[in-house]
Amino acid sequence: MPLPLIPPHLPPHQLLLVDDDPVLLETLSDLLQHEGFTVTTAESGEGAEHLLGMAHPPYDLVLTDLVMPGKSGLDVLRKALEVNPSCTVLILSGFGTVREATEAMDLGAYGMVTKPLHLDQFRNMLRRLMERIELIHERDHLRKRVQELQVRIESLEATKGRMEMLAHRINPMADSGSEALSDLERLAGLKARGMLTEEQFETGKKALLSRWLT
Repeated sequence: MPLPLIPPHLPPHQLLLVDDDPVLLETLSDLLQHEGFTVTTAESGEGAEHLLGMAHPPYDLVLTDLVMPGKSGLDVLRKALEVNPSCTVLILSGFGTVREATEAMDLGAYGMVTKPLHLDQFRNMLRRLMERIELIHERDHLRKRVQELQVRIESLEATKGRMEMLAHRINPMADSGSEALSDLERLAGLKARGMLTEEQFETGKKALLSRWLT
C-alpha cells in the first residue's frame, strides 16, 4: 500500500466530507483518514453548512457531492468560501455536466471529480490539492509578516521623526544630538526585533533625553 499523502510526523489537515450516500461517505472517509487527513463527515448540505459555520479554525479543504436533497454541493461551496475565502473545494459528482462544472468553477471550486472514483486519479487530485493548500498557507503567512513589519517600520519612523524634532529644538547645532539619535535608533531597532520591552525602551529613551539636557 502506498505511503499516505500526509506523513505521520506532520499535523493532519482538517477536511470536511459531504455526501448523502452513507456507504460512499464511510468508504471515502476511511480512504482519506489513511491518507493522513482528519475527516469530519456530513450526510446533507444543511449539515455541512452547520459544520462550516461552527468550525474554528475554518476548514481549508472541503469535498462535497454535487447532487443532494435540499442543499446542493453548490450551496456547500458558497458557504465554505463565505466562511473561508481561501478554502479549497472539490466537487464530487455522478451526474457531472459541462454546465454544472462551469458553474462550480465560476463560483470558486478547485475542480470536479466524476464518480465512481478511480483511486490513482483521486490520489493525484488530492496531491495537487495539498500543494495548493500549502501555497495558500505560505502566502497568508507572508502577507501577515509583511503587515507586521510595516507596522514596526511606521512606528520606528514616527519615533525617529519625533526625536529629530526634539533634538533640533534642544540644540540644533550640537553633534551630541546626532549621536543621541543614533543611540535612539539602535534602541528602537532592538525594540522592533523584540529584544527590548516597551518599559525598557521608554527607560532608555528617558536616559537619552536626560543626557541631551545636561
